[in-house]
Amino acid sequence: MDKHFDLRTWITIPIRETLREIDSNTWLIGPFIVYRSNDYCNTATWFDDSDNSSYTIANASNPPPAATLLSPDNPYITQVYDAGDASTVWSIGTKVFCKVHICYSEERTTPEDVTLKWVRDRHPSFQVPEVLDSATHDYRTILFLTRLPGRTLANAWPELSKEWRQYYVKAVVNICQTMAEWEGDRISGVDGQNMPENYMTEQDNSREHPIDYSPETLENSCRSSLGMDCSSFVFYHADLNPTNIIVNDQCVGIIDWEIAGYVPRGWIRTKFLISAAM
Repeated sequence: MDKHFDLRTWITIPIRETLREIDSNTWLIGPFIVYRSNDYCNTATWFDDSDNSSYTIANASNPPPAATLLSPDNPYITQVYDAGDASTVWSIGTKVFCKVHICYSEERTTPEDVTLKWVRDRHPSFQVPEVLDSATHDYRTILFLTRLPGRTLANAWPELSKEWRQYYVKAVVNICQTMAEWEGDRISGVDGQNMPENYMTEQDNSREHPIDYSPETLENSCRSSLGMDCSSFVFYHADLNPTNIIVNDQCVGIIDWEIAGYVPRGWIRTKFLISAAM
């Protein structure tokens, strides 16, 4: 395969159709099968007390069982996000999300599940989803993540008092300060692989050619184009827009860690200024 082709023209099943229905309580998701059963089961992957359901993630057989498109009236699975051929998210019950994202292997970027596990191991004061299972399959990453309690700051903001708005603004500042204490030695993901920060690169995102996210290229962009101090690098989420901040009274959680990594300290302020979403 020519790596310069857009992988979205090569995948066998569209991203939004990754989750398929075997029956009303069983689903095929890439290399996984998810089973639902009534009542608590101590061998299940998770239990959803909202409707007394147990869910189990298992490896699918090869070849996998026959499956059809998800029924729109299935009460247990709901699509909550759809970015065309790039990514999609389903809610499974009320406790777990399944997130599917196209995976360009030639970019050698840090997988989101690696970043999430790394952040959770540091026991931060803010909430972070737990990875229940993950895989790379058919040019896509598949993540099962716990759902953080609360609602997005974007949804909550119109109803918040001035005091609560200020509380959450300060909470986000504190989160950025906490993450900035985790230092690296170059612009990269937590495992040393590339950080897919499109705002740092001067290349287009047409997918005609793979984008160069190498530490050297991103640092050159920051240093030469922005005149940024690149003498040290700190950890940053890099996409702290209001839809990725979950609030629940005094608790604050952060989701969507797919572009997080080590950046020049000046990039934290810069990203807030240049990203329309933030």
